[in-house]
Amino acid sequence: MFFGLWLAGTPIHASFSLEWIKVALSTSLPLWVTLAVLAVATIITGLLFRQRARTAEEKAQWVSAIHSLEQAENRIAKLNEEHAAEIMKLKAKEPRLHGVWNQSQAFWHLGRQCEAPMMQIGGWIDLTSSNTKDVMFLLAAYIGEHRTQIFVKVEVKPSVVNQCMVMLFIVPPLETDATKPYDATIVVEDQYNRKFTLPLQRFRATPGQTPFPASVPGKPAPKLHVSWRGVSGWCWVQYEGERVLRISGDAPILLEDMQEKVIITGVLIEGAEFVGVFDNFELRPGEPTFRGMNLDFKGISPEDKEPVTVKLTFVDLRGDKYPTNETIFKPLSSPERYGGLPWPQ
Repeated sequence: MFFGLWLAGTPIHASFSLEWIKVALSTSLPLWVTLAVLAVATIITGLLFRQRARTAEEKAQWVSAIHSLEQAENRIAKLNEEHAAEIMKLKAKEPRLHGVWNQSQAFWHLGRQCEAPMMQIGGWIDLTSSNTKDVMFLLAAYIGEHRTQIFVKVEVKPSVVNQCMVMLFIVPPLETDATKPYDATIVVEDQYNRKFTLPLQRFRATPGQTPFPASVPGKPAPKLHVSWRGVSGWCWVQYEGERVLRISGDAPILLEDMQEKVIITGVLIEGAEFVGVFDNFELRPGEPTFRGMNLDFKGISPEDKEPVTVKLTFVDLRGDKYPTNETIFKPLSSPERYGGLPWPQ
C-alpha cells in the first residue's frame, strides 16, 4: 500500500488518520504495479499450498511407516508364539504320531452305502510314533466335525516306519463334485482316545466303486489269478541306501467272481514290507489284463542266487485283499535291464 502511494505521488505523513486511509484506498495505481502485486501474491500462495501438501504427504508416509512397523511387530510376535508352541510340542513327553502321505496313492471318490450317497477318502501313508513304546491302534478318524470309523484297522508299531492304508467312509459326503480334488486334514483317534493330526493332504478325485463286501454269503469269494511269464524273476535294488529285493516281470491278470471293476492300489507279502511306489491299475471282472510290475520288498533275504518263493496279496481301493497262489521267482540273468544291481562276480 505504501509502495503504491509513493509511486502515485501521494504525500505520506507520519501519522495516520481516517482521511488518509480513504485517500490511500481511492488512489489509482499503475497496471503493472497491480499485476506485480498479484503475481507475487499468487507465487506466495502457491508456495504455501505446495508446502502444505508436502507436509500432508510426509505425515501420511510417517503414519503408513508406523502402521507397517506395527504389522511387522505383530507378525514377529505371532511367529514367536508359534515357534514357542512347536518347541513345547517337541519337549512334550506325550506320545506323538508322524505321517507322510504317498502323493500318488491319496484319493477320494463318491459311492453309495445302501441308498445313501457316501464319500470314500484316504490312501497310503507312512506312519511313525515318538515318545511311546506301545503299538498304536488307530480306530476312528475325523475331518472337521465329521467322525467315522477307519475302514481298515491300522497298527503303528514303535521305532519303525509303518506303511498303512487310512481309508474313511463318510455319510453324507463332504464334497459332491467328483471331478475336483479335495483338500483335507485327517485327525485319527487311537485305542486310548488320543487324537493325532495327520498332515494336510490334497486327495485327487478318482472314478468310484460302489462299496459292497468282497464276498457275499452263498456266493464264491472273489479270486485273482496272476500267471507270471518265464522271464519274470528277482534281483537286488538300492532303496534309500539299503539293498532290497525286487520282483520284476509281467503277467496276465484275471479277476473272477466279482460284480464290478476294482482298482488295485497295493501289494503285500507276509513278513516283508513293501517299499517304493505302487502303480495303481484297474481290473474288470472276467477281462484279462496284461501288466508289467516292479515290486520292491524289504525283509526278504535269499542267499546268493537262490529262488524265492512268495505269496503275493493284492489290495484294492477299499482295502479288500486278493491273495494269489505261491510263486517261485528265479534270479534274473540281467538285473540291470530291470533297474537292479549287477550280480557280484
